[in-house]
Amino acid sequence: MQYEKYINRVQFLNELIKKESTEPPRALANRLGISERMLYRYIQEVSEQHGEIVFCRIKNSYKFKGLP
Repeated sequence: MQYEKYINRVQFLNELIKKESTEPPRALANRLGISERMLYRYIQEVSEQHGEIVFCRIKNSYKFKGLP
C-alpha cells in the first residue's frame, strides 16, 4: 500500500512539473501530504526518470530544464 502511494505521488508530481503548475516547495509538500525533505527525494526520482528539474521563480513552479 505504501509503495502504491509513493508511485501515485511521483506520477502526480511528474504531471504537475510537466504542466509547470507546482508551487513553492513548502506548499507543494503540503499539497502532496509529505515533508519538504520527502518532496526533494520525489523530485530527484522524477529527475532521474525524465530529466533535470529546475525551479522557475517567474512562474513560481518547478519545470523540466530546457523547456521554454
